[in-house]
Amino acid sequence: MNRLIIAIATVAFWSQSFNVSAQTETTNHDVAISIPEVALVGIAGADGEGTTINLTPEISNLEAGEKVDFGTASNSTLWLNYTSVIKSLGNGNEKAGGKTRKIRAELNENLPNGLELYLEVAPISSGSGQTGAAEQEKVLLKKGPSTVVDNIGSCYTEKGEGKGHRLTYTLGTKKNQFDKVMAQSFSVQVVYTITEN
Repeated sequence: MNRLIIAIATVAFWSQSFNVSAQTETTNHDVAISIPEVALVGIAGADGEGTTINLTPEISNLEAGEKVDFGTASNSTLWLNYTSVIKSLGNGNEKAGGKTRKIRAELNENLPNGLELYLEVAPISSGSGQTGAAEQEKVLLKKGPSTVVDNIGSCYTEKGEGKGHRLTYTLGTKKNQFDKVMAQSFSVQVVYTITEN
């Protein structure tokens, strides 16, 4: 019995002698993060990007002496999509943001005499972030850029038909120049560019 008591006392003594508190140690490393600038613009339609649209005035009910209504030559099947990540101003304050962007549209060549082409960009229908504000009025397209969406920050509109801004094109005639309008077929390109303000 004495031996058992001595053994228990010895174990208890050794337990207390080696009861050292746990030590903690930390280490670390850096994570380098690089966010690239992004400025992408595209046109989406039922047939994907690069879709050709047709504008032809409706004349099936036209009667002799009536004016051809070029406003019936209209199309709203295309959508403007874009993705943008703007550059920081570099002052460490992410709320300060950076330079915004805009989208401009222009014709690659002049229209035939007497004709005009108008573009209406609808308000944004999808996406996230600082999506741009569409021009409130119809824009007369010409050879030379016109701003159609402004104040674009870091954002995306989502991709495809039904996403972003709906585009409506309408044909028109220049005031007092109906005599210059000729029956013909031709095509022009509408070029969209996203650029910094």
